[in-house]
Amino acid sequence: MASKRTWQLWMPSLLSHALLFLTATSQSMDGDDLSALLSFKSLIRNDPGQVLSSWDALSNGTNTTALEFCRWAGVSCDDSRHPGRITAIHLRNTGLVGTISPRIGNLTLLRVLDLSANSLDGDIPASLSGCPKLHAMNLSMNHLSAAIPDDLGQLSQLAIFDVGHNNLTGGIPKSLSNLTSLVKFIVERNFIHGQDLSWLGNLTLLTHFVLEGNRFTGNIPETFGKMRNIIYFSVQGNEFEGRVPLPIFNISSIRYLDLGFNRLSGSLPLDIGVKLPRIKRFNTLANHFEGIIPPTFSNASALEYLLLRGNKYHGLIPREIGIHGNLKVLMLGDNALQATQSSDWEFFTSLTNCSSLLALDVGHNDLVGAMPAIIGNLSKELSSIDLSYNQIIGTIPKDLWKFKLTSLSLSYNLFTGTLPPDIGQLPRINKIYISHNRISGQIPQSLGNISQLNLLDVSNNFLDGSIPVSIGNLTKLDTLDLSSNTLMDQIPQGILKIPSLTRLLNLSNNALSGSIPTQIGLLNNLIRMDLSMNELSGEIPESIGSCVQLSSLNFQGNVLRGQIPQSLNNLRSLDTLDLSSNNMEGPIPEFLANFTLLTNLNLSFNKLSGPVPDIGIFRNVTIVSLSGNRMLCGGPPYLQFPSCSSKDSDQVSVHRLHVLIFCIVGTLIFTLCCITVYWFTTRRMKLSVTDNVNLFLNEMNERISYAELQAATQSFSPANLIGSGSFGNVYIGNLVIDQNIVPVAIKVLNLDQQGASRSFLMECDALRRIRHRKLVKVITVCSGLDQHGDEFKALVLEFICNGSLDEWLHANTTTLTTSNGRLSYMKRLHIALDVAEALEYLHHHIAPPIVHCDIKPSNILLDDDMVAHVTDFGLAKITNAEPCTESSSFVIKGTIGYVAPEYGTGSPVSMEGDIHSYGVLLLEMFTGRKPTETFNNSMTNLIDYVKMAYPNNLLEILDASSTYDGNTQDIVELVIYPIFRIALSCCKESPRERMKMDAVVKELNAIKKASSAHGYA
Repeated sequence: MASKRTWQLWMPSLLSHALLFLTATSQSMDGDDLSALLSFKSLIRNDPGQVLSSWDALSNGTNTTALEFCRWAGVSCDDSRHPGRITAIHLRNTGLVGTISPRIGNLTLLRVLDLSANSLDGDIPASLSGCPKLHAMNLSMNHLSAAIPDDLGQLSQLAIFDVGHNNLTGGIPKSLSNLTSLVKFIVERNFIHGQDLSWLGNLTLLTHFVLEGNRFTGNIPETFGKMRNIIYFSVQGNEFEGRVPLPIFNISSIRYLDLGFNRLSGSLPLDIGVKLPRIKRFNTLANHFEGIIPPTFSNASALEYLLLRGNKYHGLIPREIGIHGNLKVLMLGDNALQATQSSDWEFFTSLTNCSSLLALDVGHNDLVGAMPAIIGNLSKELSSIDLSYNQIIGTIPKDLWKFKLTSLSLSYNLFTGTLPPDIGQLPRINKIYISHNRISGQIPQSLGNISQLNLLDVSNNFLDGSIPVSIGNLTKLDTLDLSSNTLMDQIPQGILKIPSLTRLLNLSNNALSGSIPTQIGLLNNLIRMDLSMNELSGEIPESIGSCVQLSSLNFQGNVLRGQIPQSLNNLRSLDTLDLSSNNMEGPIPEFLANFTLLTNLNLSFNKLSGPVPDIGIFRNVTIVSLSGNRMLCGGPPYLQFPSCSSKDSDQVSVHRLHVLIFCIVGTLIFTLCCITVYWFTTRRMKLSVTDNVNLFLNEMNERISYAELQAATQSFSPANLIGSGSFGNVYIGNLVIDQNIVPVAIKVLNLDQQGASRSFLMECDALRRIRHRKLVKVITVCSGLDQHGDEFKALVLEFICNGSLDEWLHANTTTLTTSNGRLSYMKRLHIALDVAEALEYLHHHIAPPIVHCDIKPSNILLDDDMVAHVTDFGLAKITNAEPCTESSSFVIKGTIGYVAPEYGTGSPVSMEGDIHSYGVLLLEMFTGRKPTETFNNSMTNLIDYVKMAYPNNLLEILDASSTYDGNTQDIVELVIYPIFRIALSCCKESPRERMKMDAVVKELNAIKKASSAHGYA
């Protein structure tokens, strides 16, 4: 009994010592855990939420114990099994900025790592493979880059792998096929690419598989059908093509299937609803599927999102499509679906079961007939309705106004009746499209109550009466189109005070009267204004000059009078100016000649008088229209105006005659002086270039000898040859500069080639005067004798490591590597801007300007940051520095295919010639076709080839080897169309019509800025 009592007394003590022993044993390893945490903290540059800063409050410096760091924010330890060992790190959405420490890999008992939704950059540490217990890894929504480490394939217990929404590149390591425990595999919204993904089908336990928003190509592998447990499957936004493998539709567990925005084709299985009864989301947006919509979709009882827009489906919309009542989004627009009789509209009946329906899109189809009255029984949560581009008749259902709509599109139908007076009861709506119908009556005043409205388009109807003054209350409106109605009275001043009106104000083709309010100048951010074909009178207010963002201004077909206001001189962004068919008087302002962006100037049928400018855009027959102005004279011959004659001599005063005689005599004397000066100048001109070169040589810190260049290039070994041109070869060499070994490019002139010496002199003269980060820098020169006593000349230039643009555009795709891959369209935009900035500097920022004369891809070098540098000034010409002998000798400066057409007729070299070459360069960059190739027939060149495709078929001629950096449609609208417009403007036949390089730089910067605003770098 005593011994039992003794045992009871000692038991707590023994347990306490045992616990201390176990704790001490575990703490033999918690030092690594602590150091891993401290290393992680040390690489965090910013901690706005003070999460990691709170660790300091609980820390005891170097004596911090496991008990302490286990209480740190975001850190968890398994106290029962492994006291003092870290098993989880939860730091999601804490605002951390920095890199992930490789020491995290020392947390050998770590099971959960969640660093998602922060601003972490750098690589994913390969050392994470040292966490064998890792079950969940979530690094999504950061700025991580490089490739997914191959070593992560060692994490045999990993079940959740999410690295979506980063900047990861490369492919998916095949070693990840070893992760047979994976249930979630998410790599969406990165820049990962590859073709062979069949091995991913071995991950048979997957429930979530997301590849969307990357660059995968090829077919969707049949092996994906082996993922029998899959619930969420998305490959949206890649470049997959071909038919969808049928085994995918046999996966009964799948609930979310998203195949949208690829190049998939074929038809869907007719029994798809039977095969996928529990599917919640089905998306094939913007593919090439055809056939009928399988009626068995009605068997998919869990279906919530059905997105089939932009395919080629025809036939009827299945009448039982919404029978199970779970649909939230139904998008069937832009197909060829039909409804020709009332029974074909019965799908609306089943949709009334869908109490959570948010969006309905059946626009751009062939639906004919009256809108079923039952539409009013749809879900009260409905926020978007698109019925546009059909042939729907009847009145606009009044029941639409009881929905919570944010977007309503009824355009291009046959609706009649009036706009419902209670349309203003849609407080949330921001877009209303009801154009091209047969709506009559007045515009309801209640429209002014829709405070969130930013787009209103009711054009091409039969609306009458006045424009409601209440529209001036729409302070978020950016687009207003009331054109092609029969609206009357004056333009309400309130409309012109809407600060958000920036995209379009179109009141054309109405019966508006009165003068144009001076408040029009308040629209200083508006881009397009059209008040044409009304009955507006009075003068154009000078305040119009405040609308400096206007690109299109149309006042045609009114009764405006007075002179063209001088304030129009401020509108240098105009590409269209139409003041035709008015009563405008006075002269044509000369400043219009310098509006280089104008593509349409129409001043015809007015009462303008005086001389027509004979410079700038007025020399372009395709831009200017001045017919119907009987008092104009002079101008270019194509206008066929009479010459401008002076008044009768008896009306000219003696004083004015004396002034005229004095001017004539003075002009003759001045002309004789100029001829004399020119004669002396031309005699010395040949010596001037040589003198400039000598000055250039003297400016160099140190000229280099032939022996040094021979040693640097291993006696000009062929192994060091990196390029060749018209007048010599280029070698790579290593020179000692400032006690450092620096790689350089050495251009050795072939003096046996006719013109080589002159090329050397011209290049020296050009390089002597230029300093720009986008031009290849000259380090030194060599001008002397070689080892045989022969003349030797060479330029030593900075070495640009990434080769020429020509090599990137036309490389053999079978030899491309990850580091030397294809150029995306965004990278091409940046390169185009680099070259444009270099040419802008040569043309506009040094005096006298320099014409490069040989702009082409092989003369554009790319550095390790893919920044472009223009090189090879062997053909460069300094304007006004030498006589223009080319016109008499018909020497064409440049490379065939890039050279300006006027050079072939003997015109002197000019900046406009460079602009033409740059335009051809742009076309080559974005089509991947060389200008010397054969196109549709032998008479078609690259420029004509693009013109035939512009603007509707550009996608067919784009370089297929390039890649998109995001949403295809965004890139096309933001980059592709504007680039081709600029390129064709640079390639115009007439040099005077070509866009100047400063304007090119301005527009390219605008494209880059707009792309960045949409998240494309």
